[in-house]
Amino acid sequence: MEHEFTLRFGLDPADNAGDVEDILERLGEAGCMDALVGIGAPRKIVLDFTRSATSLEQAIRIAVADVESAIPTAVLYSTEVPESEEEKDAVLMEKLALMESLMKEVAAWVDENQLTYAGAADKLGVKPARVYEITRMNPENITIDSLVDILLRAGKSVRFRIEESTRQRYRLADLTTDMTQVMPRIEGGDGMHSTGLETS
Repeated sequence: MEHEFTLRFGLDPADNAGDVEDILERLGEAGCMDALVGIGAPRKIVLDFTRSATSLEQAIRIAVADVESAIPTAVLYSTEVPESEEEKDAVLMEKLALMESLMKEVAAWVDENQLTYAGAADKLGVKPARVYEITRMNPENITIDSLVDILLRAGKSVRFRIEESTRQRYRLADLTTDMTQVMPRIEGGDGMHSTGLETS
């Protein structure tokens, strides 16, 4: 799912905001090709993202990390989310939360085995680009069935538990207003991302 949001960063004087081409090139290499970049005010940079991810929180977290890798001195001081991002279909959100849990398991397996994208792809029978997208929590062109298949190829046992839903609707904007730092990971303890997925 695509999510729209705006990130505003302050820049260190060492970063020459006047060298627009250099900043754009660094951001592009870091994976920010899905953002419109605004550089105007001194020592300020604004990025309007349209990013695919399993959740808005995940999209923002990865985008912030991408910008900081391109411009290490950049400091996030504002995150803005349009009203259209505040309400999402409850069933779709449940499905995306499940997909995120499966992708986290794949990413953890890649990390634990210290594999490159190419090395993991060879073991899993997929293309390196697919492993890259999974580790970045990008759900585009990925299905729950394909993720289960990948986990089975990784030697994991996957079981699903069916139970009555106790989830409550929530506003995504409540998670992202007036951010002054990278958002913390939201885990299952608060009832938002508990998917009933079990892997071993």
